Amino acid sequence: MSGSAQKKSPHVNLTEGPVHKHLIRMALPMLVGISASMGFLLADTYFIGQLGPEELAAMGFAGPIVMIIVAASIGLSAGTSSVMARASGRGDHHELVKLATISFIIAVGISLCFTLVGLLTIDPLFTLMGADAETLPMIREYMQVWYWSPLFIIVPMVSMGVMRALGDTALQSKLMILAALANVILDPIMIFGLFGFPRLEMAGAALATLITRAGTFAAVLYYLTYRFHVIKFSREVMDSFKESSRKIMHVGIPAMGTNMIIPLAGGIIIAIIALFGNDAVAGTNVAMRIESVTIIVFYAMSAVIGPFAGQNLGADKYDRIEKALQQCALFSLFFGAVLAVLVALLAPAITVHFSDDPTIQGIANSYLYIMPLSYGAYGFVMVANAAFNGLSTPIPGVVISTLRVAIFQFPLVLIAAFFLEDMDYVFAASSLSNILAGIIAYVWVMRTVKGMAPTSLAGQKQPAE
Repeated sequence: MSGSAQKKSPHVNLTEGPVHKHLIRMALPMLVGISASMGFLLADTYFIGQLGPEELAAMGFAGPIVMIIVAASIGLSAGTSSVMARASGRGDHHELVKLATISFIIAVGISLCFTLVGLLTIDPLFTLMGADAETLPMIREYMQVWYWSPLFIIVPMVSMGVMRALGDTALQSKLMILAALANVILDPIMIFGLFGFPRLEMAGAALATLITRAGTFAAVLYYLTYRFHVIKFSREVMDSFKESSRKIMHVGIPAMGTNMIIPLAGGIIIAIIALFGNDAVAGTNVAMRIESVTIIVFYAMSAVIGPFAGQNLGADKYDRIEKALQQCALFSLFFGAVLAVLVALLAPAITVHFSDDPTIQGIANSYLYIMPLSYGAYGFVMVANAAFNGLSTPIPGVVISTLRVAIFQFPLVLIAAFFLEDMDYVFAASSLSNILAGIIAYVWVMRTVKGMAPTSLAGQKQPAE
């Protein structure tokens, strides 16, 4: 290649130096950035909650569908990050350009499919989920605007996976912070009609998201092209479309499935909870949005372990991967325990700001007393699944996530809802499912890493520092 394609991408070598320092250096900016991104969702919930409990319930139904799109973007990002991290570990810049460009094209195609299908299925989908005649018009108002957002969600998420594969999490963090700040500013303006803007309510929240995400789309495209030099629509790159797509989707398709299982399950759980009434849906929605902020540390860890595992796999440094997973497991248990106590103590003081309805507050508080007991285990499930993707063995992550929701969670939740008829037992069933999945994830991922090490290295330890 010639011209800008010859320029090398900024690259951080994760195959040398202390393991814990790399993890902390990459995770800290991700922690800040994901905090801002989760604040994005929390801001939507807060401002819509000011409109009333019906609007809050409508958001509860929309939430799992929104998260399915986000989960798909995370899965495709994982596929991209996995193959690029291995190419980065080998120092193959030409391969990086091909993979980044083709992943961009794939992301655009998938995004447009989500938009088309989503717009055509709003009423039947949400009716199936249990939305009634009161909430369905509000859901429709929100989703008719929001469904134009997938392009501006999936492409930036995949692009940020490229940045992580090259060891750069700081830029991604800055972009996520700027997007969250823009959303917090635009939300009240467009929802309530401030500064001369029309009062758009539910549609206003969706429009604020659309505008903010579009800005992020433009920014990541600029940086990938002119800073990282990995986007190039040349004949050589386009000729590699089939081969590069196969590499990306080898991890991307299972990773999308793994990530989409969670919000799909969330949609079914919301449908079950809807049997208890709209207040139950609203309260659960509030708690789940608060939860998304409290577990950001685990999201940050899962975002960095994939690239770390990928680069070290490319360099045949298996002991470093094993060491990183052990450190993540210990941290997950410790931090999860601390988090459970803090959330239980602070829950009543937080939920009161999202609704004036005591019933909604009570349900949200119950969720936040019970679910955090399993956050440590659930955190390591996220880490393990990301590690499997980085190791180019994504199927175990699919199996673990399927076990968690289909074998553990659904039967227990159904028993709690239909026989015990108590929301607390519904939440306890979900919490127990996380714990069981966490145990399986730890055993499976550690055995996988040990099994991948060449026989010649089995008896000798590499310095993992």
